[in-house]
Amino acid sequence: MDTTSKTAQSLGGKVNEVDVDFIKKAAVGGLMEVGAGDLALQKTKNPKVKSFAEMMVKDHTAANTELAALATSKGLSLPTTFPAEEQKHMDVMQTLAGNAFDKHYIAMMVTDHNKTIDLFTKAATSEDQDIRNFANKVLPIIKGHYKTANEMNNDMIKLNTNNGDDLLNISTGDKKKNDQ
Repeated sequence: MDTTSKTAQSLGGKVNEVDVDFIKKAAVGGLMEVGAGDLALQKTKNPKVKSFAEMMVKDHTAANTELAALATSKGLSLPTTFPAEEQKHMDVMQTLAGNAFDKHYIAMMVTDHNKTIDLFTKAATSEDQDIRNFANKVLPIIKGHYKTANEMNNDMIKLNTNNGDDLLNISTGDKKKNDQ
């Protein structure tokens, strides 16, 4: 049994298991977003990917701080390390470089934020007002991240090029010239 569930049980049910699960998943997701963002800042040469990664680190660090305060107020402790599956994913990302890294990172951001939207949408209806308020506050930010990541991912797919550094910097006009 993980630390979060043990703590919740010791409170005699003050926080229901659905909310404990939300807090745990949101914490792991937040850790992952900051960790992957930090890795992207080290690895990418693409200014758009770098800018996106900076936004991820900034926004998710702020949300993680707020989530930690919420968890503490509920008598819960948060995970401070990646679970095994997420650590394996980070290890794989360490081996990628250039365009392959950028494509993987942005595609991961689309997938992760889509799941996170679902997670936070459910939490936005929690019986616990503090959890509901947190989820409703963070949800628009997550939706904005998803929209941006999805647009970047679609641009990468459309261009389908091996030129990693300029992948997101090619305008539509340049693409049409390249297609002729």
